[in-house]
Amino acid sequence: MTFKEKFAVIKRGILMIEEMDKGRTARISAGKLLHAAQSFLHIYIVSNIIDLVVSARPWRDILVFMAVTTVAELAIFIVIQTIDRRTESHLFRYKASMRRIIWRKIIDMDFVHIEDPDTHIKHQRAQQGFARMQRFIYNFLDCGVGLVSIIAGIIIIAPLAFRTASGLDGFAGFVSSAWGLLAAAVSVALIEIIRGIYNSKRGYKPLLKVNNDRAILQYGRTAHHYLEDIIRNYRNGKDVRVYGEQELITNEYERNVRDRLNGWKKGLLGIYESNAVIGLLLMTSSLILYGFAAARVVTGILTVGEIVSFVMYFSRIRQGISAITNGFGSMLIDTEFVQYVYDFVDIPDEKYKGTIPTEKRDDDEYEFEFKHVWFRYPKSEQFVLKDVNLKWRIGEKMALVGKNGCGKSTLIKLLCRLYDPTEGEITLNGIDIKKYSYEDYMALFSVVFQDSELFSFSIAENVAADTDYEVEQVKDCVIRAGLGERLSQMENGIETCLYKQFDERGVEISGGEAQKLCLARAIYKSAPFIILDEPTASLDPISEHDIYTKFNGIVGTKTAVYISHRLSSCRFCDEITVMEDGGIAERGSHEELLAKGGVYMALWEAQAEYYKDTAGDLYA
Repeated sequence: MTFKEKFAVIKRGILMIEEMDKGRTARISAGKLLHAAQSFLHIYIVSNIIDLVVSARPWRDILVFMAVTTVAELAIFIVIQTIDRRTESHLFRYKASMRRIIWRKIIDMDFVHIEDPDTHIKHQRAQQGFARMQRFIYNFLDCGVGLVSIIAGIIIIAPLAFRTASGLDGFAGFVSSAWGLLAAAVSVALIEIIRGIYNSKRGYKPLLKVNNDRAILQYGRTAHHYLEDIIRNYRNGKDVRVYGEQELITNEYERNVRDRLNGWKKGLLGIYESNAVIGLLLMTSSLILYGFAAARVVTGILTVGEIVSFVMYFSRIRQGISAITNGFGSMLIDTEFVQYVYDFVDIPDEKYKGTIPTEKRDDDEYEFEFKHVWFRYPKSEQFVLKDVNLKWRIGEKMALVGKNGCGKSTLIKLLCRLYDPTEGEITLNGIDIKKYSYEDYMALFSVVFQDSELFSFSIAENVAADTDYEVEQVKDCVIRAGLGERLSQMENGIETCLYKQFDERGVEISGGEAQKLCLARAIYKSAPFIILDEPTASLDPISEHDIYTKFNGIVGTKTAVYISHRLSSCRFCDEITVMEDGGIAERGSHEELLAKGGVYMALWEAQAEYYKDTAGDLYA
């Protein structure tokens, strides 16, 4: 990364911090400047008290001086505490804004990125980058306060520094001269600059190497998975106990932690080596400073109080130089980490969102068509869909069947524009769906995926997918989905919270009940196109058939696509489309497909053995 690029990262980072917490820069600036002023005042108080005592001044003068300076120091302290508390109180806002940027990016980005492992790596790095970003302001202001400290220190120390003694020659004369002061000042300044440059060039390189190690990042992601997705998800407790998986989880977690620590140890070893060099330079700088000050005391140039103030002011100047070199060097290093933030938030939305509004048709006359559609997932060479040609109109009930992995769910993902075709096009009323407004187009669909999720919100919020909802409509949808009896048993009705993560009165629901709530959510949206993507795969054939037929009555004139690997559940559909190896193998009614004696009949006969005591009775 060039210096110009690093400067651009720094500038953007400071602006982003200010956007996340307006006024943060001003508050931290005021606090740092007052801290510097407090340290200078402290030096002034200590040195003058020493001189007042040594010169045997009256105690009244000493007490008056102490009272005045103490009041001044107390006033500065109160202001500093007020600013620091306000800054700390806003830290939650800053962190909340930071998290909001991350999760808004996750829920808004193109779905194609969500399933990309590189996105997960960028997400993890972005979190590290945000942790570094909040140091930007501190490092940036350290440079400014360091410069102020240098200027103030030089102005204050000048009368003492340029005081000379007459009649001295040799080394004593050199130390007491302006040239001696210049030599000491230049030596200390050069050492501090070298220390800062070395720290920025070498001190953080091992850390950067660790943070760029994909294996170590993967160890971190895996350990997080064990903590968040397995251990802290209390619904996993049954399986853990029944199968005695405690040791499995513990051993896997500890192995990942151990591997991650081993990687970090290598990086930290490099940092320790750099710290040794930095410590040696600091010690050399201190020896020059204190040696020069001691020599001036020996020659009688400075009083006891003056030598204390000289050393302390000189130390402040040295610290100012160190603050500039370290602050600037740290900013340059942190740019490498903060760039991770931009790598994540700048993931482009490549999907063309379109501008044409979809027709709001009272007659629901919509026609979808797949035209020679081919599709393969990103970074894969294998096509999942191959030359798919398919058409259906609103009002039709279509089943999409086939073996697992034949491309059924992928076809639905393309229809819902979660992905775009690799080749070919999908049209709505003759227009490529890419040209429609993305939000308008998505409003046409209600989908119940096989892995649909419900959240620890109220039943009403889950069904309406919103905090603002029609109470009676929610109740009606829940009842129509087959959960009326269960709902009547809940004390708080549709306001009942699902699960117990956030509400001890929350209810646990079965897998079948969860699927019915997902169906209620699809009903509530009242979209003209409804898709059930194997949402009942975990249920027995009779239960699945009951849900499908019940939902078929709810759908009415809307288009419904039922995806299932159980052929018996979809016999009521107007048309059955059979997929095989990524393509359309057959289309027709149940009777027509059996008469053909092709793929569908082979699948039907293969499943007939399992259905003869269940689904066979339904269709006898």
